[in-house]
Amino acid sequence: MRMLSVAILLLFTTSTVAADTYTIYGIIKYPNNTAVQYEEIEVQCEPHAYDCAKFSGEGGMSDFGGGYRIELPVEDQDEGISILLVVKGETFEHQISLQNQNQGESDYSTMLNITLDQEPPISPLSTGLLCGTLFFILVFANVLVKTGRQLMTPEGRQRFQGRSPMPITTCPICDGKIRRHLLVRHLIVEHGIPPDKAGAMAGLQFSDERQDLDT
Repeated sequence: MRMLSVAILLLFTTSTVAADTYTIYGIIKYPNNTAVQYEEIEVQCEPHAYDCAKFSGEGGMSDFGGGYRIELPVEDQDEGISILLVVKGETFEHQISLQNQNQGESDYSTMLNITLDQEPPISPLSTGLLCGTLFFILVFANVLVKTGRQLMTPEGRQRFQGRSPMPITTCPICDGKIRRHLLVRHLIVEHGIPPDKAGAMAGLQFSDERQDLDT
């Protein structure tokens, strides 16, 4: 009985030691050659693929550069088993081969680079830059429109050049439009009003215009 137990233990130990490691590694990328970062890659099986079942659920995660690594325990009878590698909903078939791989002391490895069909998602940073750029374009366009309207009038052109336009007033006698600094001269020359009275009339006119602006 003791000899039988020892034989069973040795058989179990031998089968455990005989299992090798089959490593699949590579880089996952998008069609534009950018890395698929920090995404899970999982081993799945075709329906009724019972020889693949022991590998189902194994997997790993890509790193910053899109690199991934999956280690599977294999035996000699696993040669030729087809497994499915699933990344972001896309499926890639791989057949285990223990013949033409790089073999170390007891392990096998194969390189499998994966390119997805889907385009990379837009990052929040890109969205923020796009919104910021659009905002500045709208502000710049608004400034251009306002500046263009301002340059269409003589007063606007004077303001654009840094010069304040001369204010316009109304002659209290003829209701003509005239610049303020010329009102006194206009009253004296055009209407024959004495200088002291013309000055008083101009002051009263300016005062009335200020009151109208305040109200």
